[in-house]
Amino acid sequence: MTTSAKASAAVHVQAAVAAYAQALDADRIDDLVELFWPDGVAEITGVGTFEGHDAIRAGYAGFSPAQPQLHLVANTVVTSAIDDEATAVSNLAFFQRDDTGWAVRLVGRYDDVLRRRDGEWRFQRRVTTFQP
Repeated sequence: MTTSAKASAAVHVQAAVAAYAQALDADRIDDLVELFWPDGVAEITGVGTFEGHDAIRAGYAGFSPAQPQLHLVANTVVTSAIDDEATAVSNLAFFQRDDTGWAVRLVGRYDDVLRRRDGEWRFQRRVTTFQP
């Protein structure tokens, strides 16, 4: 893959990562599901593995926020970009707001595989792991 093609993939990866966090925090599950290919996989370590749109929708429906929340995703690095596939890793911090203000509830990491089909990039696999 050329440097410009890798840079283009990186832009699309960054956009998907950001759109995922925004949709999750706003409880827009249908928007989140559309970021995955129909045969995509969302794996949340310690919670479950959700394969396909219906399973992803059902799995994330259980995460509807009871209070304001914010996923901050940082340090996203595209680790490979070959033809129509890119892999990336990102750090995340999850905040929730309660009566005392905002607090970090957990930190973790996303390991992603994104694929391009018909010019569109979506998650093929997203693995979320949490740090102790």
